[in-house]
Amino acid sequence: MVPQGMNSAPIAIGGLGGSGTRVFAALLQAAGVRMGDCLNPSLDNLWFAVLFKRAQWCAPANPQRFDPADVRLSIDLFLRAMTKGLAAGVTPSEQGLLARLRADLPPFGTWQCGPQAAHVDSLIASTVSVDVAGQPWGWKEPNTHIFLPDLDRHISGFRYIHVVRNGLDMAFSNNTWQARHWAYLFGLAQGEETPLPLHQLRYWAAANQAALDYGQRHMAGRFLAVDYEDFCARPEQHWQRIQHFLGEGGEQPLPAGLVRPSTIGRSAAHDLSVFPQADLDKARALQNTIETIGQPKGSAIRKDHR
Repeated sequence: MVPQGMNSAPIAIGGLGGSGTRVFAALLQAAGVRMGDCLNPSLDNLWFAVLFKRAQWCAPANPQRFDPADVRLSIDLFLRAMTKGLAAGVTPSEQGLLARLRADLPPFGTWQCGPQAAHVDSLIASTVSVDVAGQPWGWKEPNTHIFLPDLDRHISGFRYIHVVRNGLDMAFSNNTWQARHWAYLFGLAQGEETPLPLHQLRYWAAANQAALDYGQRHMAGRFLAVDYEDFCARPEQHWQRIQHFLGEGGEQPLPAGLVRPSTIGRSAAHDLSVFPQADLDKARALQNTIETIGQPKGSAIRKDHR
């Protein structure tokens, strides 16, 4: 059954890898949002990963910046797969693209971005039953924020939830995929003289700032930032906020067992002298912004950013 009052436009979830986006995908599922049929255990939409985490776009040695027409093609294929299915047919040029993407992925290729060749096959064979065709839908894939302006321009009414974890904790995360593959988009490079935690912190600051700037300037009412640490401290209030964002009344109880915070505060066990003061100041300023816009009103918990 379609939840009453829920907006029919798709809703996506993104953030840096390891930001806790899985929890929010599960919340949307609990609210009746169809998140896709090809998901990994973290609830990432693998069709989105196939189309947007292309080897040629994020190879560290020789990345190729996005051609707007190629991005638009990926968006069109993804929308059709999620709303109609591609089994009815694709054009020869679309078939050629999908064949190239398939060849890059295991077991045929060596590109490690999550999906495998079989997920391209499921994308090509995708169908959408009449039972769910009118159901609210969306997806979760952390890298969605990289394509936020393109998605917003090409999907009418597109809505987006951006999850942000504490920058100092994220600097010491083992999830380094985004910083290794997308840092060039923000003018960042990790040289031998740059410790990995510093590179991670700089990427955290640049990528999150870009998403917040775009969302606040261009997506009024369709962009929701979430402070992950505050969510873990008071999930019920955030759950009500998310339901209102979805267009619901906020009466649904919080699903049990979803909030299992871990590694919060892990930066306390590390030496922060690896970070120049200017980078610490930038991270703290951005964290303050997150605490301002990423929490339900009247529920703020001010945190010590050290």
